[in-house]
This record gives sequence, structure tokens and C-alpha cells, in this order.
Amino acid sequence: MGIRRVQKVGRSTYTVSLPHDWVEAKKLTPKTEVDIRALPDGSLRVSTLESMKGETRTREIVIGSKESDAGFLIRRALAAYISNFDVIKLDLSGVNLEAGGRERIRRMIKNKMAGGEIIEESVNQLTVQILLRPYEFPLDKLLLRMATMTHDMMTDIGKAVDKKDKNILKDVMDRDEDVDKLYFMGSRWLTGMISDQSALQDFGLKEAKNCLEYRLVFRHIERVADHVNRIASKFFEVIDEIDEGLSGALAGALKGSGGVFIRAVNCLQSGSLQEANKAIHDARKVISTAEELMDRVVNSKLPARLVGPMIIVIDSIKRIAEYGIGISEIAFNLHSQ
Repeated sequence: MGIRRVQKVGRSTYTVSLPHDWVEAKKLTPKTEVDIRALPDGSLRVSTLESMKGETRTREIVIGSKESDAGFLIRRALAAYISNFDVIKLDLSGVNLEAGGRERIRRMIKNKMAGGEIIEESVNQLTVQILLRPYEFPLDKLLLRMATMTHDMMTDIGKAVDKKDKNILKDVMDRDEDVDKLYFMGSRWLTGMISDQSALQDFGLKEAKNCLEYRLVFRHIERVADHVNRIASKFFEVIDEIDEGLSGALAGALKGSGGVFIRAVNCLQSGSLQEANKAIHDARKVISTAEELMDRVVNSKLPARLVGPMIIVIDSIKRIAEYGIGISEIAFNLHSQ
């Protein structure tokens, strides 16, 4: 709305006029009170008291579909969850879901939407209320919890390989959904912070642009958990057939990859760029080891039914180390400012 001149009134008061069009649109009159807040980036936000009351209003969305695939509704509902809607209504009146579709939607709400509760359900509609609030689970604790759970999954794969225990591998695969739930929760919090910069300091962030870095970290951790799940599933297929020498080498590489990953995440908390740099160098060593293992498996005389799963395991180990490098680089971005 243009540049305005600051004027001094009295000895210590400075004023600036409000844009006429904005005053008219908000129906302000002399003596009307407004709220002024300083944001972390140094700017000021001017709000009417009515608009501030609206901030606490419940945000509601109705999602309809003509697709018989429940996955379409699931993806739209998760997008609404991340976008900070408090009430998500799924209109099922115009759709004939495939068998088991409604149950898939219920599982999604249970396993992906932290704080999501079905408060109303009928033939034509399913209503979800999000009860969890950001201050109940701070961002830094959420991120660390998510990373720790993922690292614990890797550690348990090592135990499963050593004991040839499929039950441990099955448990690891089941825990992937717990990591997904934290990922969607973190994405929801970050979306809210970008919309309301006044909430940044409550979460320990300095600037809105840091939200983009944290969103990428959450995504990296979620992808690492997916690779861990993938490793567990492939070991589950062949755990009784691979020899101890190869399984031990793979478990050792996974341990190294997991160590680099959790060190990188810890650097985000500590701000130690020296440690982040060491993590990057160690990750490259893990990647080199993984490539050597890949050559060993490809050139071995293992049956084809074992070679395929082992190649997938090694590729995932390598990618976990690469995500560790990515997280370490983000630590540099956040703590070099």
C-alpha cells in the first residue's frame, strides 16, 4: 500500500498513518483499538481485534470425491490435516468406495493423524476432529523423537539379523507408521508457523525461512524410516538363507549408516558445525562401504532369489547415509546465520 512517513508526536511517541482503503474495509473508526505485534523478522503486524478473535475460530473443510479409490480421499484428507484444518468432513454421498475403502480411511486417521478422532460417521459422511494442539508437543522434541524411533528401528534390525528373529523384523515394519504419524504432525505444525510468524519463537525458531529447512529435515527422517522398513522387509524374506558373513557385513554397514544419521540430527540440536562436518565425511565412508558390498553381492554366486533383496538392502543403507549428509548440510544452513 505504499511508503508512509513516520512522524513524531510529543517527546517519545512515533506514529504512522494507516492506509485509507484498509481502514474502510475493516470499518475502523477513531478510537478503534488494533493489535500490533513485532514479528521475528523485524516487521510489524497490525490486526483488528475482530480478526484476532477469528484466529481461534475452528477451521473446517468438506472434501468430496467421485473416485472409488479410497486413496484419493486419504491423500486429500492428509493434505487438509497438514494445512491446519481442525474439522475435516469427508463427503461420501457421491462415491461408491471399493471393498475395504472405508476401513482404509479409518486406519489412516488412526495411524497418520495425531490427535484425529472420528466424531461423526454415517453412510454419507465421516467427520474428523483434530484435538491435539501444537504446544502439547514442541517441534524440537517431536523431531528428535521421530529420529530416535527411526534409529531404534535400525538397531533392532541388527539384533534381528544376529538372532535370525523374524518377529523383531515384523515389529520394526509395524513401527514405520508411528514415524509417519510424527511426520504429518510436524508438517502440520510447520504450516501453522509459516501462516502465523508470531508462533515461531514459541517453537524455538528465529525466522520463517527456517520452517522450510525443518520441513525438509522432517521429510528426510520420514524417508529414512521408509528405507529402514524396506530393509526389514527384505531381510524378512531371506533371513534364514543368507550366510552369517554377508548378514554380518550388511548389519555392520547399517549400523554405520544409522550412526551417521542420528549424529546429523543431533547437530541440528547442538549447532556443532564441526560435528556436522565429521558426519558428512563418515557418511561418505559408509557409502563407499555400501558400494563395495554391492559389488560383492553382484559378483557372488548367490542364488537370484537372494541377490535381489540384498541389492535393495544395500541401496537403502547407502541412501540412509546420503540423507545423513543432507541433514548435516541443513545444520550448516541453520547455524551459520
